[in-house]
Amino acid sequence: MKTTEIVTAHNVIIQYELASILGRALALLLDIVILFFYITVCTILFTTLSSGFAASEMFDSREVVYTIFTLFTLPVFFYSFIMEAFFGGQSIGKMALGIRVVKVSGGNPSMGELFLRWSFRLIDILFSVGSIAALSASSSDKMQRLGDVIANTCVIKLKSSKQYSIKDILTIKSKENYEPKYPQVVQLSDDDMLLVKNSIERIRSYPNKQHSELVTELTNLVSERLNITPIPKNNVTFLKTVLQDYIVLTRS
Repeated sequence: MKTTEIVTAHNVIIQYELASILGRALALLLDIVILFFYITVCTILFTTLSSGFAASEMFDSREVVYTIFTLFTLPVFFYSFIMEAFFGGQSIGKMALGIRVVKVSGGNPSMGELFLRWSFRLIDILFSVGSIAALSASSSDKMQRLGDVIANTCVIKLKSSKQYSIKDILTIKSKENYEPKYPQVVQLSDDDMLLVKNSIERIRSYPNKQHSELVTELTNLVSERLNITPIPKNNVTFLKTVLQDYIVLTRS
């Protein structure tokens, strides 16, 4: 499972799971089915009209029918670009699979970046039957196909496959006759404790500068809300203690 970190406009680091090659392929397959259905409907519609109104001045020329048919099917060619541009980096297939195109640096890609990404579909997907896209994504740290690399985008999962709940917190062992160090921790909520636990897990799995800063900010925030002075220096130990105190005080 590969992940990427995106910094929001408020300098909050959010870790997203990257969409798998299989997930992206399924999204593409669903889009193809939708486009095939649309083309089929257009074909039936215009075949019926051209035969039913053969005597009409409007339909007395096959060139006119073909021109109208081409205009109606033209959106098929630009489908992925149009959908991703107007629906926040998602086509119908991507919506169904819960994945989305985003900038590597965070935020929604611009129209120009999405167009650049779309233009490389001819090489990545159409001409190579998806082989170049699959090889490029599998060898990239951010699961980027060639078009993503050029446009500086990536595809993420909107819902992580690894979810935490309050049950996860309750599995942490408690000590008999444990005396809480910070009894005022009961002022916090379950959601607060899930954030604390997730932050501890995150810095344990990815001990980098960004997560260290996140844990420091969280320590300062918790200390302020609980009126703890001075602010503890060992951030992780402090957060673990707060979490344990909360469990002992609230699980009985």
